[in-house]
Amino acid sequence: MCFGDGTPANWTDMSYLAKHLWRPYLHNIASKSFIADNGEHYKIPSDSYRWTETFGKKLIILDVDSRPNTNTGEILNGEKPDLSKITGRTAGFMSHYLYSMIHGYDYRLVRAPNYNDRHGTWVKVPMIKEALKSHDIVVFLDADAEFVHPHLPLEWLMSFWNITPRTLVAMAEDPDESYNKDDKGRLLWNTGFIIAQQSNRTQEMFDAWESCPTGDRYPGCDRWLKKWAHEQAAFGYYLRYDYNGPEELRTIPCDQGNGAPYIGNNKCRGVFVRHHWWEKDRTIRSLYDSILNMFVRRLYGQFHGEKSRYFLDASKYQYPIHDLVV
Repeated sequence: MCFGDGTPANWTDMSYLAKHLWRPYLHNIASKSFIADNGEHYKIPSDSYRWTETFGKKLIILDVDSRPNTNTGEILNGEKPDLSKITGRTAGFMSHYLYSMIHGYDYRLVRAPNYNDRHGTWVKVPMIKEALKSHDIVVFLDADAEFVHPHLPLEWLMSFWNITPRTLVAMAEDPDESYNKDDKGRLLWNTGFIIAQQSNRTQEMFDAWESCPTGDRYPGCDRWLKKWAHEQAAFGYYLRYDYNGPEELRTIPCDQGNGAPYIGNNKCRGVFVRHHWWEKDRTIRSLYDSILNMFVRRLYGQFHGEKSRYFLDASKYQYPIHDLVV
């Protein structure tokens, strides 16, 4: 059996199925423009269009969690899944896994060890650092964050956000609120979506980030061990001021890489990466919608591809009909 595009189907390999199910709709990384689901047009500036070849397995989509995730509805529960009890966290992980399969990226869900002295969100820092030792690019997302357009590759987004080979990390700004600013009045960057590139300088930065709360290099950073915004505040208050050479850090606008339309902030709609801080179970509906919408598109396309076989126009016949071959 083949897909409508002539690709032989391998039903036992979900990565094969996902890749070829989306393939006719994948956005071309050579295209300099994109129309988002909301109808808005986005264009890559000519001087930032640079990622012209797919990253493949050199890029990894990384999920990190210190919890067992073995309860009913959680992703590491080995029993037959009860989809009515699936959790938002599981849906988020599966959404990231699906995205990696669509584009041929690597994927890993890492259960990290707990810290004894700091908040659980800190575990993402050393895990990203370690993943960078075996991959050129690490894209980390919180479980409540998702790619809005599964068919849009990261190569295109990285060009659009002007991420260069010299860029260490890119993150999206938080909403413009006083509690989201550092002591210099600058908006913090949200660590729920991080694009990191391997280099000696990047490893040095992540080492400094992980050790920030010791206070040796950054006196006062120990307050972010357990106080919100944890590792996010440590980066915003300290790290970004030390690692700020030309092109080293890239800020993604909140409207494009954070928030969601329903939060009521028209400057943080999450056009490309949506972050459901307040309603974490929304990832469930989003996962179902992305799969069902694509399946219906392919079903529609399959029908039209063989319309001469499946459609019979009998409207010109007159009743009573006796010689119609169906």
